[in-house]
Amino acid sequence: MLAGQPIVPTKAEWRLCESLHLCEEESESLLVAMRRGNAARQAVVFSPRAPQGYEPPFACAESSHFSWLPARVRIPAEGESPTQHADYAAGMYYVLDLSSCWEGAALSALAEAPIRSLDMCAAPGGKSVLLAAQFELRDHIANEVHAARRGILRQNIELCGLPNTRITGLRPDQWGKSGDLFELILVDAPCSGQSLLCKGIKNPGCLGKAVVQGNAKRQRGILLSALHCLAPGGYLLYSTCTYSLEEDERAVAYILRRASGVSACDVPALAAYRSKLAEFPAYRLLPHHGAGAGGFCCLLQRKKTNS
Repeated sequence: MLAGQPIVPTKAEWRLCESLHLCEEESESLLVAMRRGNAARQAVVFSPRAPQGYEPPFACAESSHFSWLPARVRIPAEGESPTQHADYAAGMYYVLDLSSCWEGAALSALAEAPIRSLDMCAAPGGKSVLLAAQFELRDHIANEVHAARRGILRQNIELCGLPNTRITGLRPDQWGKSGDLFELILVDAPCSGQSLLCKGIKNPGCLGKAVVQGNAKRQRGILLSALHCLAPGGYLLYSTCTYSLEEDERAVAYILRRASGVSACDVPALAAYRSKLAEFPAYRLLPHHGAGAGGFCCLLQRKKTNS
């Protein structure tokens, strides 16, 4: 793609931009990011191994304009390679795309720290590390159904020294029937991964209707199972790394229609990113916002029972 050359969207790209109600400028920004694959932006999340007052051994970018950024997260300066330092090998910090930290910022809306927490689709472990950077883990489960990915999850959890954490491999429907209850459940759902294109990662078919619809169906099932494990007054953070309306706002809308006593929560820290595609509070990040490749999140809460 040459500089100044007009972008001719494919049918699938045009369909995506139209479904998101993007203006011409926003559509072009998204398509440029998807074609160039350079929208990723790194962040480092301090693990429990990093003492209070720890600062990483590399230069960090100014981040004051990201008011939602959790306190124990830094943005490496341009040209820095945080994975090349001994502190990374020692588990002092975990490297994520900045957009994943943006999703985790929704946890700032929790009324209190959870006692029991479940990361239902945990591999490779970034969301659990991000949770540990914001709350003390008292009884946490990092779950991954796929055995190969569970090995990577275990390695990262142990390297970063997450306390009071167990690794499990149950399917979402098994959790739904387990009778276990949690004050917080993270569902970083498997998705079509359209934002991978903006990171320069090939993802053939991710814009196709069949791929999107298949993932949306799976996500609805995961969410329904997760809600069976959500304690009264508890929170469920749903997030994806895709732009698809079907996998994001419509997936949550489906759940809200079918789950009594569950509502979407306002997240003041993310107010500037509130989605215009839903009547309930949900939040959408696109590459042109400058905070990574993009994503979606929505914080749900189950109504407390009467005492």
